[in-house]
Amino acid sequence: MSLPEAFARLSFAQPARARANLHLVRERLPEPVFALLPTLLGQVPDPGGALNYLERFTRDPEASGRRRVLEGFVRQPALLHYLLALFSHSRFLSETLIQQPELIAWLGRDKHLARMKSKEDLLEEYARFETSALDADPALTLARFKRREYLRITLKDILGMAELGETTLELSLLADVLLEKALERAQRELQARYGAPQTHDARGRPVAARFAVVSLGKLGGQELNYSSDVDLLFLYAGEGETAAAGAAARIANSEYFIRLAQRLLQLIAGVTPQGAVFRVDLRLRPGGGEGDLAISLPTALDYYRRQAREWELQMLLKARHSAGDAGLVRDFLRGVEPFLYRGEMHFAAVESVLNAREQFARKREAGGADRLNVKLAPGGIRDIEFLVQCLQRLYGRDDPWVRAPGTLVGLQKLYDKGYLVGRDHFRLAAAYQFLRRLEHRLQLDQGHQIHTLPDHRDALALLARRCGVRDAEELRRQLEEHMSQVRSLYERTLPRAARLPETTEFALRAPEWPALPGELSYGALLRLLQEQGSPLAAAMGAVDVPARAHKAVHRFLTAALASSATFERVGRAAAALPLAVEILRLSEPLGAMLLRQPERLAELLPLAKSHSAEAVGQLAIPLVENSAPRGGLRFVLPGRGTLADEMSALRGAFRDAVFSWGARAICGSRSVEDSLRDYAVLTEEALRAGLAVAARDLSAEPALAGFVVLALGRLGTAEMDLASDADLVFVTAEAGAQARGRALAEKFLHVVSAYTREGTLFPVDVRLRPRGSEGELVETADAFLDYFATSAQAWEAVTYLKARPVAGDFALGDRLCRDVRARLARRFCDGEAVRAALRAMRQRLEQEGNKAAAADDLKTGPGGVYDLDFLIGTAALLNGAASVAGQSLREQVDGWAAAAPLADDEREQLRQAARLLRAVDHALRLVTGRAPAAFPAGPRSEAVAELAGRWLGEEFSAATLAARLAERRHAVRAIFLRFFG
Repeated sequence: MSLPEAFARLSFAQPARARANLHLVRERLPEPVFALLPTLLGQVPDPGGALNYLERFTRDPEASGRRRVLEGFVRQPALLHYLLALFSHSRFLSETLIQQPELIAWLGRDKHLARMKSKEDLLEEYARFETSALDADPALTLARFKRREYLRITLKDILGMAELGETTLELSLLADVLLEKALERAQRELQARYGAPQTHDARGRPVAARFAVVSLGKLGGQELNYSSDVDLLFLYAGEGETAAAGAAARIANSEYFIRLAQRLLQLIAGVTPQGAVFRVDLRLRPGGGEGDLAISLPTALDYYRRQAREWELQMLLKARHSAGDAGLVRDFLRGVEPFLYRGEMHFAAVESVLNAREQFARKREAGGADRLNVKLAPGGIRDIEFLVQCLQRLYGRDDPWVRAPGTLVGLQKLYDKGYLVGRDHFRLAAAYQFLRRLEHRLQLDQGHQIHTLPDHRDALALLARRCGVRDAEELRRQLEEHMSQVRSLYERTLPRAARLPETTEFALRAPEWPALPGELSYGALLRLLQEQGSPLAAAMGAVDVPARAHKAVHRFLTAALASSATFERVGRAAAALPLAVEILRLSEPLGAMLLRQPERLAELLPLAKSHSAEAVGQLAIPLVENSAPRGGLRFVLPGRGTLADEMSALRGAFRDAVFSWGARAICGSRSVEDSLRDYAVLTEEALRAGLAVAARDLSAEPALAGFVVLALGRLGTAEMDLASDADLVFVTAEAGAQARGRALAEKFLHVVSAYTREGTLFPVDVRLRPRGSEGELVETADAFLDYFATSAQAWEAVTYLKARPVAGDFALGDRLCRDVRARLARRFCDGEAVRAALRAMRQRLEQEGNKAAAADDLKTGPGGVYDLDFLIGTAALLNGAASVAGQSLREQVDGWAAAAPLADDEREQLRQAARLLRAVDHALRLVTGRAPAAFPAGPRSEAVAELAGRWLGEEFSAATLAARLAERRHAVRAIFLRFFG
């Protein structure tokens, strides 16, 4: 059966399907509307695809108000034209229209569709949209508004109502509006919780601290694609703290702005039923993926002045304000301006880009690929953008007129001032518009970020029609013509630098990779090091790097190439590279430290020479002079600077110490117990340093004589580990000193746990104090002892058997711990009652653990650490409330099992279970940087098995270690059930 006569002249890829669709659509559309179909389908590039979506659109006409839309086609035939045009160009927007048919009617109501909407227009539109939105989720409201406006912008584009520059500008303005509204929402939420962030002006008056979203890349240049990532940088100005009514709710501004950035990202990049609002890329911020999420203005300026690579400076040419405080962004851009524009061409930057282009071309030729990348291939979009930026940096110092974030505007300004001749300007501008329009058509189809031409002939022909080009051959001809002209201009304008003469000083030949970091493959990077004669090449040759570690090692070597100075320092420490590979291979948190500061490789040299652990006391870690160390290490914080300076110095010193500790745990011969004890010592010294800093800031050093910090939990048993909470309790000797003690404790908690640009030290938990969160933050000694004599529950009694002083007045702390245990011994002497209470508490914890994770949780699950804790704690409590402070889990088990009515094999099973659980827990923390729940799956499980086996003197696979864990936990649970009945 042939097509109806009116449709016979149309080219359908699948005539039979088109015929069936026409039959169905004819029954659903009003006759006058169906009569328009042949004409309208003849005007779109894909009549078959448009007809397929129209059939779906007209199904179930009574649903979702679809009948009103179909009847509206009679009164306003242009709506059908709009609909078919969108159906013919974009599959992902077609799905939106099928789900929300009322949107096509909304487009029809816009009497000024061809007019470009300003930012102010879009803000007004959003206010109306938000008022009528029924979505409880603000992220969904943002996503729906974006999708609606994308329909409008796309329709103007494909109908020829807007030029390329207007389309990209509207997409960028829409992104600015969405960022601004998301920021407003995030600010309201955080200020309701913490108060507004405040700082002080030059006269000491309180003023609001500032925050801004800086856009980079395509968004910064106001040249956003339909499917671009948005490259962002979060800035703030003003140290201080928030103005919450209660002191407990106040946090440092640095922590507030990090949380604000996190919430903003949740709103913009979080998944909703409409998808994420945007994909967000933060890797262009100072420090890249390892840098702080929100960075202060002084820190940002210092980074770009001292550390930024050439490509990072070039990225700032497109930096502009998108949301938040515009004045802060102006201050930032004025501050970095002297670093951006220079009076000479930076040929190292040019050279590296040319090398990357050649490598891309060689890879494409070697693979026989026929799919052209319109962005990255020589002569493509990136070449034009890079050429314009290089010329702007070259001439922009003396001629500010040529400074402009957008590529087309930059081209025009360079031409206006004679830096580009008319022919070159015309060719570059024409090529850029052609390539960007082609890129838009590629991305509109499925809403994906794609830059390669399709390889199927029919798909390429459809792409040509969507671009307004006759056929695939003509599209290829025009594309090659444009790209050939760009290649010629590029290579003529950006010549290669003259080669420097050979020199025996390797550091002078250390290459910089300023333009395209990470573009080289792992193998190519190793060959480069070998060609350069770098000591790193020889060191890498002696290391067997498994395939799963290639990515991490590649990132480390790329980071080392960030600058000549870094490369030189790393090269001098090449002997430690095998240990660095071990760390990168086995530990994500320690590997991240190496990636952020490759020069840390030098810190591994002493360990590399002996490849054995040194005593923790030999590590060089400074301590404030007036803290009262009880043996161990010394932190010496430089001078008596501001509180922020001392907090940052403490964090930096602690982080350095943690790296040394972790390296010895992974590459040395420290036992698990020794490593945990070492980390506990580091934690105690950091706490003592933090207390001294807090006391000095409050001028309260004398108060330390009657104030003590007690440790519970893993710090109490000296088994502190990476990502462990520090469970702390504060007690003051006298009732009259309680207010002063509270101020000191609050300041101490701020010093220790607040976020700064150096991060935080470790989590602190104060909920184990008497009466928990309802109790006083600082108890008097008398009230503290009275609580345990009269009110404490059995689980609290067991918890406080781990108590010991770690900072402040140690004599007071020792006395309190003895007196607490004496009161507990008198109060909890009924064995049956104690066992019943603790059994009920253990069951509750196990159930709560199952809700949060799984039954095989290493801590709360059956046969886990809690089973051992309750066995030991119950026995210790009934044995005169004996202290277990400072004892490892194995030592506690040994002490209890020796006196318990157990068979010899049961005692051994408990000892082995304690060793295994601690080893696996320690390995999990070192591998992932997080407190573990269950045994992991995937590559991490093999790393955990390798480390645990190394410490236990056995060889495990992930499967055999998991089986051993299950066996040991089963034995522990059987003993637990027998003991508790």
